[in-house]
Amino acid sequence: MEERSRLARMFETYLRVERSYSDHTVRNYLKDLEVLADFLESRRSSLQAADRRLLKEFVRDQAQRHAPATVSRRKASIATFYRLMLREGRVEANPAARLPPTRLPKRLPDVLTQREAGTLVEGGGRERTGDFVRDAAILELLYATGMRVSELAALDVSDLDLQARDVRIRSGKGKKERHAFFGKPAADALDLYLARRGLWTDGSGRDALFFGKRGRRISDRGVRRLVDRHALAVGKPVHPHVLRHSFATHMLERGADIRAIQELLGHASLATTQKYTHLDMSLIREAYEKAHPREDKD
Repeated sequence: MEERSRLARMFETYLRVERSYSDHTVRNYLKDLEVLADFLESRRSSLQAADRRLLKEFVRDQAQRHAPATVSRRKASIATFYRLMLREGRVEANPAARLPPTRLPKRLPDVLTQREAGTLVEGGGRERTGDFVRDAAILELLYATGMRVSELAALDVSDLDLQARDVRIRSGKGKKERHAFFGKPAADALDLYLARRGLWTDGSGRDALFFGKRGRRISDRGVRRLVDRHALAVGKPVHPHVLRHSFATHMLERGADIRAIQELLGHASLATTQKYTHLDMSLIREAYEKAHPREDKD
């Protein structure tokens, strides 16, 4: 058990420091490793002694218990862990190499219409008083930038430049930075909130941009609850990540270059950005006909 804990700590350090993964991803990967370790111990094996046969058995076991997306993530966690183990000389060969792929159902992300997104961030026309001053600033910033909930919760006041309408976003324990931009509605909402920001803090998290009910830095969960409450304005459940999907899709619909969207979202791979977009074929054809040099030839 001591060796298992030591390997888990090594894995966590690698994920946070070298890979700069978010807290949410690190928690999931460590949980996946814990599930694997329990399974191996039930087979009288261990993380260091596991072979490919045992890992394939683990994947089959997980496929009977969980959705394909969970199984796929667990395989990714295992693959990352054993690549690290091989690099550190803890195993002689990578037992997770060439595990059979998990087929995921092709599913487009949920997305709001542009009208629904406007209704949500404007609170269905509610007057911006009380807590809604803070809520409006959060909703406007999420939709204006496409940032993740964890990134918003980590923002400090110093990350915001209202005059330039620019926000510095840090992910993975501050190891990666990017800049995103926002328009006048978000700037106005933030300006109003900043003038009253002291009403929400008890002083313990004075650098934080946004605060929760207890006057401490707002948590990921606090942001999710806030979005849940305001989703009533559009009459359907809205997960905060839907605002990220909607940001990417609406930007593309209005002519933004997909590589610019990739940079704004902080994606390492363009393929990841493409999953956030689901334009219908008429829009894709229209873009093609406008852009291809041979399309104006009759």
